[in-house]
Amino acid sequence: MYKKILISLLIIFLFLAISSCSDTPTDLGSELLNPDLIGVTVFDTQKDSAFQSSYSFKKVIKLGGAPRILIGKTDNLTAHALFVFTFVISDSLKQLVKNDSLNILSAKVELTPDYVYGDSNATFDYSVHKINSEWVSASFTADSFLSAKFNYDPADLSSNRNASDSLYTFDLNPNAVKDWLRNQADTSLAKNNGILISPTPSTNKIVGFVAFNPEISNDTKVKAVIQKVGTTRQDTITAYVLSDVHVIIGENTVPPEKMIVQAGVVSNSYLYFDLSKIPDKAVVNYAKLSVELDSLDSKFGSGYTNSLTVYLVTNSDSLKIDEASGESLLKNGKRYEGNISSFVRYWLNQNSNQGIVIKAGNELAGVEKFVLKGSTYPVYEERPKLEIVYTVRK
Repeated sequence: MYKKILISLLIIFLFLAISSCSDTPTDLGSELLNPDLIGVTVFDTQKDSAFQSSYSFKKVIKLGGAPRILIGKTDNLTAHALFVFTFVISDSLKQLVKNDSLNILSAKVELTPDYVYGDSNATFDYSVHKINSEWVSASFTADSFLSAKFNYDPADLSSNRNASDSLYTFDLNPNAVKDWLRNQADTSLAKNNGILISPTPSTNKIVGFVAFNPEISNDTKVKAVIQKVGTTRQDTITAYVLSDVHVIIGENTVPPEKMIVQAGVVSNSYLYFDLSKIPDKAVVNYAKLSVELDSLDSKFGSGYTNSLTVYLVTNSDSLKIDEASGESLLKNGKRYEGNISSFVRYWLNQNSNQGIVIKAGNELAGVEKFVLKGSTYPVYEERPKLEIVYTVRK
C-alpha cells in the first residue's frame, strides 16, 4: 500500500513538472535535449556582431479617444483642447430661449486635473476662443488644427481663471452659452462649434484633464446661472461635454545615434536586425528584444504608462505595421525588454524581415518622451539587443 502511494505521488510530481514547463528553453532544459538529434544555439546580435539600424520618425495620430485632454506648452510642444458642450433642458426652457425670454447671468467652466508634464510649479495660463468651423473629434488631428479650414475667433471668452490641485475653473462669456442654448432650441438660430482652449506664451507645462466620460462626475462641465425675463428667480443648469479632443503641435528630435519615442506628438522609431546568420530551418524557441533608455534625455509626466509597444513592419518603405501584432516591452533596470518570438518566427518562415516599429505604451494619455540608445550609439553594449534561442536538427 505504501509503495502504491509513493508511485502515485511520483506520477503526480512528474505531471506537474511537465505541465509547468515554459516554452522558453533554459540552460538546464538545453542539457536535457539529446545532443545527437538537436543542437541548441543562442544568437545574440551584440556577441555575434549582427548588423542593425534604427531611426526615428513622426506620425500624426487621432487623439479623439484619449482618456484625458491636454492643455499647455513646454519642450517645443503645444497642446490645444477643443470642446463642444450640450445642456439637458426641458421643452418649456427651449421655448423661453426661442422667445428670447431667458437671461444667462453667468457661466463657469470646471475642469478636473489628473496629469502634469513638466515642472508642476511652472506657469500655466490660457485663453478661450469661440470656434467658427465645424469639426469632428474622431477625425480631428494636429494637421486639421493647422489647416486653413479651421477657424476660431481671436477674442478671449474667459475671465477669472483659478486653479487648485483638484479643480481648474474659469468664467465664460454668457453670450457664448446663450448661443449654445439657442442652437439646442432651434439649429437655425445659432451655431455651436464649441470652444478652443489654448495656452498663452508664458505657459511652461502641460496639464491633463479628465476627458468626456458620462460614467463619472468629475469630467469637464459648464454651470450656467439663468433667469427668466421679468422674474427674480435664478436657476443653475449644467452643460456636459458632447465632444472633445486635444492636439499636440511641434516635435522633439534627437541625434541619429539615439531613438525617440514620444506619446501624443507622435514620435516613433524603426529598428532592424540582420538575421542572415540564423539557418533557414531553425526552429525559434524564444526571442527577447531589449532597448536601453537614456534617462537624462527622457522625460515623463505624472501617472504615465511606463512601457513601450513594438509592432511588426509589413512594408518598410511606407512603415506600414500589423496593428494586431503589438508586443509590450517592460522596464527592467535601464532597459525595456519583451518577448518577440512570434516576430522572429514570421521573419524566418516568411523570409520577410522588414523590421519593427517602437511606440509608446500609451500614445493617447500624455506626451511621455522615451529617448533610447540606437543602433549607432557609441557604447556598443548599450545598443538595442536581440537574443534568439533556436534549435536545428543535425
